[in-house]
Amino acid sequence: MKKAIILYILLLVTVTGCIKENLDDCETTLYFSYLGDGTKEIFPQKIEKVDMYIYNQNNVFVQKTVLNRKELNRQRGTTLNLPSGQYHIICWGNSLNDTRINEGSSLQNNLVGAPHYFTKELISTNDSLYFGEREITIFNEGYKVDTVYFSSAHIKMQIELEGLDVGSTRAAISPVSIEMGKLSSTVDFTKTFSNERVSYFPLVTFDSNTQKFGSKFNVLRFNDDNEVYLRLRDLQSNEEVYTMQLKDFMKDNNITVNGINEATVGIRIRFNGTAITVKPWDEEVIRPGI
Repeated sequence: MKKAIILYILLLVTVTGCIKENLDDCETTLYFSYLGDGTKEIFPQKIEKVDMYIYNQNNVFVQKTVLNRKELNRQRGTTLNLPSGQYHIICWGNSLNDTRINEGSSLQNNLVGAPHYFTKELISTNDSLYFGEREITIFNEGYKVDTVYFSSAHIKMQIELEGLDVGSTRAAISPVSIEMGKLSSTVDFTKTFSNERVSYFPLVTFDSNTQKFGSKFNVLRFNDDNEVYLRLRDLQSNEEVYTMQLKDFMKDNNITVNGINEATVGIRIRFNGTAITVKPWDEEVIRPGI
């Protein structure tokens, strides 16, 4: 009979999730979910690190937790032990080498962007960033389960440069540079993208298989109605070779990013003597994203 009573007490502690003897601190399992643009769970395929920030109902910072791939593979989420109350959860997915989170005094002052933006150097790319938030309420009655749903905070850019001279030295250095201008510099903890505009200068590499130059990089999100431009310059003279407004290119080719999480804009630029033609880079041609 004593064994039965002890077992019952242990089960009761497990079910309620309350730690120690403090009933104000109860356990909540918080799961992470990202469906992309479908109905299938693809969080493990897309997100390998989560920076989680917790605020109370007055938006006062409570704690930060960083979950790496190993921890996320073990459990697609985390366990919270917090006093009863209302909390605001903010999560950033994939804050890796090409992302910096500047923690400020408020949600609007917490800025996320490329590290080189903050150090005033040339920006080449962002990580494939994802944003999640959730309002949760923790009661002292017992165990609770909730989910943070993620959405994309980036757009993939893929540019192919066809017809450029590789050169006799086979150094495979592109004779032109790429600039994408009028992009948002940062995004804050309310997922509001900055009105400050900056240019990205992505790395242009040579694909020995296709014998073409190209660039694959991420930028912070923009809408179909945007001010973004693409500009090519001669690497030696720094003279402008070609410039286009991305909005016009997207409209002419029925490309949209609005409401699409896994948005990609692919552009193929062909050089033929002094002539330049620009076409979309078809999805079946585009290699998987970065």
